Amino acid sequence: MMAIPLGFLVVGIAIFAMADCAWGEDDPKVILSEFEKAWPDDRTPWRTAGDESWKAYALSMRRLVALGDRAVPALLDGLSSDRFQVRAFSARVLGFLGSEKAVPKLVALLDDKRPEVALLAADALGQIRTPDALKALEAAKAKHTKGDVLLHIGRALERQVALEEDVREQILKISSDNIGTAKVGAPAPDFALKDSAGKEWTLSSFKDKQMVVLVFNYGDG
Repeated sequence: MMAIPLGFLVVGIAIFAMADCAWGEDDPKVILSEFEKAWPDDRTPWRTAGDESWKAYALSMRRLVALGDRAVPALLDGLSSDRFQVRAFSARVLGFLGSEKAVPKLVALLDDKRPEVALLAADALGQIRTPDALKALEAAKAKHTKGDVLLHIGRALERQVALEEDVREQILKISSDNIGTAKVGAPAPDFALKDSAGKEWTLSSFKDKQMVVLVFNYGDG
């Protein structure tokens, strides 16, 4: 038997450990589990000063979108989670991934007892836009009575495209270095956004010229 020098053995173990760590970080099931631990059961803490669990939401979303189709099986399982937060989050990411495999489960979630889940299922179906998805949205529009869910169903049906070209690109730019940089009482960090016509605007272009008010008319992250 050939002897393996100790140095090679130590290096080999270190490389294996690093590879295993990297795999774990890219395992969609692990990412969902980490997200589940970070998102409180009560939605109220998301709206209180000092709470930063939304960062886990944004970073988990970026990691899963980066995995693409590899994340789909875990996210499909997430749609059946006992926790409504995981169902809602999984629906949102599957919409960004445009996964047609998710349509049957997303259709079923239009009747979820939690409106937070139903409305994000509607958003996702509007982004995927298969004939079955649109048919289900039309049917749900005729029977739903909850205002928020109806709003999302209507907007999903009104979409002109499945998913805007740069949405995934923007999500992939999210990092722990660039989220949470806006602080109350401090100058706003510069950023660029496109309007509904595709024209790009930068915050700095308005400096010393006029006030800028940002309005997010709805959202569930």
